[in-house]
Amino acid sequence: MIFRLFSKKTFLDAEIEAWLLDGYGWLMRNLGGMERIAASPLATPSRDFFPPTEAKGKALGAHIFDCVRDGMGMRDWYVVLEPFKRAPSLAGLSYGTFESGGAAGTFEWDGNKVIIRYAEDLVAQPHQLVATFAHELSHYLTGSVTEQMPGGEEAHELLTDLCVAYAGFGVFGANAAFHFEQFGDAQSQGWSSQRSGYLSERSWAFALAVFIALKGLPADAADRWLKDGLVRQVRDASKYLAASQALLDPLRAIP
Repeated sequence: MIFRLFSKKTFLDAEIEAWLLDGYGWLMRNLGGMERIAASPLATPSRDFFPPTEAKGKALGAHIFDCVRDGMGMRDWYVVLEPFKRAPSLAGLSYGTFESGGAAGTFEWDGNKVIIRYAEDLVAQPHQLVATFAHELSHYLTGSVTEQMPGGEEAHELLTDLCVAYAGFGVFGANAAFHFEQFGDAQSQGWSSQRSGYLSERSWAFALAVFIALKGLPADAADRWLKDGLVRQVRDASKYLAASQALLDPLRAIP
């Protein structure tokens, strides 16, 4: 690995942390270095990135998709967008826990055509939908890179998640990484949890903190948009990076 950690105490497991930094290096060498980081805004769930619309259903999904690819600089990249139905996640569940499954989105090449599909129920969960679109577009963004990725093909989905943070959508990826809630009605009661993406929540916090540091933003730049449990993690990661400047020097050297 290119990166060597300079402190015995690391924010993440040392091997994971080194891989994430190597992954950032791979993305910046192949998709654009500090120039692209500088040009990529930190996307937030605000009107600046997601203008209000009266659209609903499939039309709302398309509106959100266009906002995401605008933010990723991919407006002119041709994509066929298709919704699909998932089975109801809590049907028949009573007094227990449930971990939802099923793909939130898919990416597919069909000849010269790219098809991105998304679970239509996510239109009611726009934060999750944005994270899904950013992940699937990251497949498209990295699809033509020929340099072997850190960790090989087994790390493909992890690196695709990391590309979401690199492209400025780390707030959405981090918030969507894990969702937990209690539910109940006259017939059923329990708790549901949902994981989205492949990076752990703490890895997302680190990836987002790297993006914030490379852009030279304040450490609290994302605070108001993050779930409560993530604010402290991103702040801690930012503090760790500020005290370990040498970790980011190789990235800052990529033009």
